[in-house]
Amino acid sequence: MLKATAMSSNFLRPRAGATLALACAACCAPAWAQTSAGRGYTDLGAVDGSFVGPVTLADSGVGIGQAFAASGGTGSFSFSGSSIYDVTALNGASGGTYYVDAAGQVAGQAYSAGGSSTSAFFYSGGKYNVIASLGGTGTYVTGMSASGEVIGYGNTAGNASTHAFAYTGGNRIDLKTLGGSTSTAVAVNSAGQVVGNSSTSGDAASHAFLYSGGGLVDLGTLGGSSSSATSINAAGVVIGNSSLSGNASNHAFEYVAGSMVDLGTLGGSSSTAVAVNASGQVIGNASTAGNAATHAFIFANGKLTDLGTLGGTNSYALGMDSFGDVIGLSDVAGSTAKHSFLYTGGKMIDLSSLVPGVSNFVAIGINNAMQIIGVTTTTSNVVRGLVVSAVPEAGGAAMMLAGFGLLARAARRRRR
Repeated sequence: MLKATAMSSNFLRPRAGATLALACAACCAPAWAQTSAGRGYTDLGAVDGSFVGPVTLADSGVGIGQAFAASGGTGSFSFSGSSIYDVTALNGASGGTYYVDAAGQVAGQAYSAGGSSTSAFFYSGGKYNVIASLGGTGTYVTGMSASGEVIGYGNTAGNASTHAFAYTGGNRIDLKTLGGSTSTAVAVNSAGQVVGNSSTSGDAASHAFLYSGGGLVDLGTLGGSSSSATSINAAGVVIGNSSLSGNASNHAFEYVAGSMVDLGTLGGSSSTAVAVNASGQVIGNASTAGNAATHAFIFANGKLTDLGTLGGTNSYALGMDSFGDVIGLSDVAGSTAKHSFLYTGGKMIDLSSLVPGVSNFVAIGINNAMQIIGVTTTTSNVVRGLVVSAVPEAGGAAMMLAGFGLLARAARRRRR
């Protein structure tokens, strides 16, 4: 069983009239556990006796998560290697924070009492900044760049439609649409380039778009009627999915230098793009020959590589770092269960075996420090957040993944 970290139940209860503050609410440290030689993790503990679920993790190890209590309350928190901090909702409203950068800046949305309206916010330098609405009652954050630019979408006046927005330097920009009534932003890079999806004229279709400081650029399709953007890297490479001619199937695409490139499949009829890293590597999922299964893939140097499975039928890529290490889910032998995996050095590793007593660890994300964030359920049926680290923790804890030959590469990364 994972060791519990005692926390104050006040963690989940917004303080009336308070502004958001990253002030230590319970003054407690996440528990580092070294379960065996070369293996360990940070247990984020339980809040109000129930659940802590990490959401995102920056390369610096600063993270954001949400907590759900048995008492019915909800709250948000920020954590680092030594502390968990309350992210208190504004004016007693319920808070939902989802994005954090290496500097500890936070973006998300807060819900008013009764849930009648939702306001997006950006927290930086000890100040809570409400992002101006687009005229309607809801504004929602969908991403934040490493440089702190926030994107999302909001209801227009009268809640007649939704438009994508970008927020930078204290200014909220309505990105408009591709001629239709709606748009939403899905990803932003450190250069401020935004990708998203918008309805076209007459709301005839939905196309992926790119925004680079001017109007929206329609990325087109692979011959079908629709396309959707998934992400963009620092170099401006866009990935997404598009229908083919006749709209019979969808393929993953890469949009580079004004051209949309079909990434193909693993022999089947369809594929989807999930993420792109700074090196231009793309991960996703594709059907195999005869559409017999779906396998995770990595696309690099013009070639799709099948990542295989943990012995079962299907696998699914979920996230990737800048070095091409992939996390995801895979069926195990017999396809009776799914386990999280780490794909590195050409091998797929079952993450459920890394922490003794945990057979259902679900990986959510990975950063460039080789920290894997996820959730698990203890033998007492308590859901907990974990940060599985591939670098030494304070106090000389060993490299958790040393047994898989990652010590040398991790050392090289730290020297970069």
